[in-house]
Amino acid sequence: MSRQAVQFAPSTFEERGTAVSFTTPMLSQTRIRKDDRDRLEILVPSFSAGKGIYVIPWKAVPEMVSMTVHDRCLHRLIVREPVCSPNEVRTASLRVARTGLAGPPAAAAADAALREDENHRTLANYMLIVGILEAVGLDSADILTAGLDTDQGQLLARALMARAAASLKLTPTELFARVEELSDAICPIGLERAPKPGRLRRRVADLSGCRDKMAEWSRTAPEESAPVARFCADVAGLTIDLGREVLGAFNEKLRDIEPLLSNWHKEMPHIRNLSIRLAWLLDGWDYVVACWAEAEDKERQEQCEAMEDIFRVLPLVPTREATTDMHAEKAKVARTQRRTVRPYEDWRTGERDLDMIQRIERVKAKAA
Repeated sequence: MSRQAVQFAPSTFEERGTAVSFTTPMLSQTRIRKDDRDRLEILVPSFSAGKGIYVIPWKAVPEMVSMTVHDRCLHRLIVREPVCSPNEVRTASLRVARTGLAGPPAAAAADAALREDENHRTLANYMLIVGILEAVGLDSADILTAGLDTDQGQLLARALMARAAASLKLTPTELFARVEELSDAICPIGLERAPKPGRLRRRVADLSGCRDKMAEWSRTAPEESAPVARFCADVAGLTIDLGREVLGAFNEKLRDIEPLLSNWHKEMPHIRNLSIRLAWLLDGWDYVVACWAEAEDKERQEQCEAMEDIFRVLPLVPTREATTDMHAEKAKVARTQRRTVRPYEDWRTGERDLDMIQRIERVKAKAA
């Protein structure tokens, strides 16, 4: 990365953009963001061995890059529904992967991920209702016995929630609307006391394990790869620390439901912002974790190639979010590396063949 590239490093998550799980090797984990006119654009690394990043209008991408069928469908979906946040892009990616265009394993993983999202939302809704009833001194045992997914359970819940609303000086409609809005914000993270952690809460734990493995690997890695692995582990460590701070604040806000509902217009924006912040912070790390898991048991050369791929797409913390300028540190590490032609790469074009696409599809399945 040149001095100019460091100078113009993204200061916010929105400037960094959202990673898109394309299967075309040249586009894998490239990021999209909105320009100053609210139009989508994509940040693509240099097509040659040169330095820098191309900023391309989103609609022009198919004209410049030969894309897989999966990627063309994903591109069209994002054009049609101009999404840009990590949660929105992830949902779009899963919807396309579920069609099978990235292979059967990715389709099965996407289907399972979408079903799990819905289950987590239902669980959050259920736990919030029980928590509200307990907070105002109402017994939820009958609902637990009947089950909230039954007609009897729903009738009981509506009756008890109407009484809870009166205690909270709300109408039943207002209370149910607040529960729905809270469930949407909670779903990606999950409640602290839930029997199964939510997706982003698990991601912090998975990243912690991945960080430890990369740091350990760096101790015996080849001389050229060791600094890369150490740097990647350091960036992961910073992300984990920031993620745990967000989780701590999120957990604290949701430990006492009654004050939250009573001070709704003040507290709910904080909860929504914490949920969105964690999604931005962890965006792109699912690919890193899956990429290293894919390479972990492979030969040393393949591990080195995986680490180089991780280094290429590493989700650096924006400059405004960190006390350490990771972009400058990455530039130093990059200067120590020699440009080599990777396996499956055409030395004239940098394009890779079907083997590399299949490897990306396997990683995509693990990252769902």
